[in-house]
Amino acid sequence: MPHSCPTLADYAAAELKGISIYRHASRTQHPRPAPIPEYHERVELVTGGYGAIEHKGGWIDVSPGDLLWNQPGDYTIGRTDFEDPYRCLSITLAVPRREGMGAPRFTRWEDLDAVVAFSYEMTKHFIEGQVDHAAVRDCLLGRLLLCVQMDRSSRDGELPLPLKRVLRWIKLHYASPCPVEMLAEIAGWSPVHLHHSFRRHLRTTPHQAVLQERLMRAREQLVTTAHPVKQVAVECGFGDTPAFTRAFKHATGLTPAHFRRTNYAIAGY
Repeated sequence: MPHSCPTLADYAAAELKGISIYRHASRTQHPRPAPIPEYHERVELVTGGYGAIEHKGGWIDVSPGDLLWNQPGDYTIGRTDFEDPYRCLSITLAVPRREGMGAPRFTRWEDLDAVVAFSYEMTKHFIEGQVDHAAVRDCLLGRLLLCVQMDRSSRDGELPLPLKRVLRWIKLHYASPCPVEMLAEIAGWSPVHLHHSFRRHLRTTPHQAVLQERLMRAREQLVTTAHPVKQVAVECGFGDTPAFTRAFKHATGLTPAHFRRTNYAIAGY
C-alpha cells in the first residue's frame, strides 16, 4: 500500500453527501466531465460498461471493477462506449482537506458480482435512511479502502500468483487462525519471502492484512447486526474481547461499543 494512502480514521470528519447508481443514457454524446472542487472527492466504482477518464493529459480506459478515486482538480468520467454504456456507483464526499485525502486514483475490485451487490446495498441504505449516514460512510469507505490496500496491481507490476492465493485465502478464512507459516505454505514460499513480498507489493505485512480484513468485517457486523460485541469478536477471528477492543480502538479511535452507539441505527433495536 502506498505510504500516502488514507485510512478509515482519516475520513472520520468526512461527510457522505450522496450515493447513486449512474448509467450513461445518451448513445450520441459522451458524458460531460465534472470538475472536483476543493474539499470534495468523487468516487466512481465501475459496475458495468466501458468508458475512459482523463488523467495527466491523456485518456485511461476503464472497465467493470475499476475504482476511480477523483480528488480536487480531477474530472469525472468523460467517455463511454455507446454499445455498452458506462455504469458506476457514484459517491460524493465532503472531506476535511482542501486537496483531498490522497487515495490512489486507480485501483480495482476483481469480484464483479460483489461490486454490483455492494453498490446496490450501499445505495439502498443511503436512500432509505434507516441506517445513519455516518454508519453507511464507514462501511462504504472501509470496504473501498480495503480494495485499495489489496489491489491486484502495484507500482512493481501485477501481483505474483502465490500472493493472490494468500489474499484470497485471507478473504475467505479471516476468522480462522492465520499464522504466517500457514500463509507461507499456501503461497509455497518461506515465511521470510512472504513477508518481503507483502512489503514490496502491498506496503503492508501478512499480519496487518489479516487484521484489516477482520476489522472491516467487524465494522460491518457492528453496524448491521445486534450481535453482542463478544460474539462479533469471535466471529471475526479475535482471540478475546479485550484484544478485539484494543485493535478496534487503535484503528478507529472508538471502542466497538461506542462505534455501535454512534452508528447503529436500525429501527427497532
